[in-house]
Amino acid sequence: MARCSRTVLLLTAAVAILLVPFADNLFAQEPESALQYKPGPGGYFSWWKLLLIAAVFIFWVRMADWVNRDAMKIGERTNMAPEVWNPLIAFPFLAGFILVISLPIFVAGLPIFLITAFMPVTVYFFIRRSRFKQNPNIKQYLKLKPGEAPVAEALPQDEGVFIDFTPAGESSSQKQGNLIRARQSDGFTDFKELLALTQFKRAEQLQMEFTREGVSLRILVDGSWHPLDSIDRESGDAILSSMKHLAGLNPAERRAPQTGSFKFKSESGKAAVSVVSRGVATGERVLMKYEISAKEALAFPQLGMFPEMVSQIKESLNKSGTTIISAPPGCGLTSSWQGALVTADRLTRDCVGVIDQDEIETVQENIVIHRYEEGTEKSQFPILKTLLLTQPDLLAVPKLETTETLDLLMNQVITQQRSVLLRVPAKSATEALLKMYKQAGDRDQFLKATKNITCQRLVRRLCTDCRVEVRVQPKTIQQLGGDPKTQGTVYNQWRLPPPEQRVDDKGRPIEYPPCTTCGGIGFIGRIAIFEMLTLNDQLRTLIRQSPKISTVEAAAVKMGKTTITKEAYKLVLLGVTSLTEAQRILKQQ
Repeated sequence: MARCSRTVLLLTAAVAILLVPFADNLFAQEPESALQYKPGPGGYFSWWKLLLIAAVFIFWVRMADWVNRDAMKIGERTNMAPEVWNPLIAFPFLAGFILVISLPIFVAGLPIFLITAFMPVTVYFFIRRSRFKQNPNIKQYLKLKPGEAPVAEALPQDEGVFIDFTPAGESSSQKQGNLIRARQSDGFTDFKELLALTQFKRAEQLQMEFTREGVSLRILVDGSWHPLDSIDRESGDAILSSMKHLAGLNPAERRAPQTGSFKFKSESGKAAVSVVSRGVATGERVLMKYEISAKEALAFPQLGMFPEMVSQIKESLNKSGTTIISAPPGCGLTSSWQGALVTADRLTRDCVGVIDQDEIETVQENIVIHRYEEGTEKSQFPILKTLLLTQPDLLAVPKLETTETLDLLMNQVITQQRSVLLRVPAKSATEALLKMYKQAGDRDQFLKATKNITCQRLVRRLCTDCRVEVRVQPKTIQQLGGDPKTQGTVYNQWRLPPPEQRVDDKGRPIEYPPCTTCGGIGFIGRIAIFEMLTLNDQLRTLIRQSPKISTVEAAAVKMGKTTITKEAYKLVLLGVTSLTEAQRILKQQ
């Protein structure tokens, strides 16, 4: 077929060259008389016209050659054979070429020439694209050389969703073997559909719970678990076989713990997946977890902090004093720590970080990093003492290894007017403060040096494309902190109507397609809710007398402390989240 295509192109080129001398409209100057055959002075060809035609011809040759090679790879599977398309592309071009050199008016023939040259190639491209949509698995043949067979023969399981897998394996032969075994499993198609569903719903994890009766499925989206339709045991085993083969695991092993991974690419993008399986009392539990790459650090306003609080923490970070960032596990402590780093003035002030050798969360632009290795001569305290000789303005220390380190930092705040940024896991700002207070050797010095402590929760954002506006009682608006005179509604997530309302007048079921933005979850993404505790002399005295969370919290609220509850209700009134979601988060306090 390649030889046939080259023959067609060569014949087309030869005919075109032979026809050039007969082209009337390519002459720049005609003889004085039609009967006069002897050429007069000057050139008779218009070289710019010849060059323009030559450029079109060269470009057409490249396009025609691409069509020929492409059709040889996928022609049999798309019903677009090269022996059909080569003449369809060559002959219109030849006809257009004859026309452009024959018409007396060159500007009239040129558009026709361009159409005849490129219209067949354009038609081929669009037909090809439509065939790919009908059967995306054809794409695997594009990587092959003409006449080369695919790595694995096409199987019925390859139909459906197109996903390009990169299986586990140390060598190409191992990867190829794992892919072939996965594709030969009866559950390969169902596994691809399950992967596509998890991507559509933006799942972070998929859990499969195997029992004798069947397999229950659930996905983790934005920190919340959502059930999927259960499947029978036979189908679940087939799906698991494909998953384990791709991850380089043994499908026959159902009790011992196994860990593996694979990658894939689909229309939704690329993804890396880790797979963990282990036996449990009821059967087997499998967790498929998407490995999410590190996101760009966001400043506090982008994380969800309101402007008044942002102003306070900016002043705290950029002037002398200690700022403590806290959050419960799984509630975005890393994000808020990075938010504090990018909110601080890193251009006009000398900012440094003292971090563990393996820690990466503090690495930000314009922050000089100094790493320590605890238990060695390069531990945190001596590294910090040496660093202080450089006279930094801001010291960021995400983890305090010793009481000695904390006391040294607090001394720098008081005696050298430096800023210190600390981090601690805690359920509230008050708990974070008292944790640090009890760790300090010189507690009075710690209280004197500390200014602000923040803590946060993560609440899911309502999907703005499917959220539902609902009217509530004025009393509810008032309890949320709003004005019933100006607001009478809040928003809720979209839900399926009751079963009796899912049929029409004739009893036929009504389909409710899921929202394409949130995947039918009703929420998309999360936003942080912050509280801030600002120390004053009255609170410092109270902490010295009674360092209890309940006592300090109650006193701080009376003094106007911003609470998680108030901030959550603000988001409800703004339509960012629902009242139900806010209450769910508040119950976790």
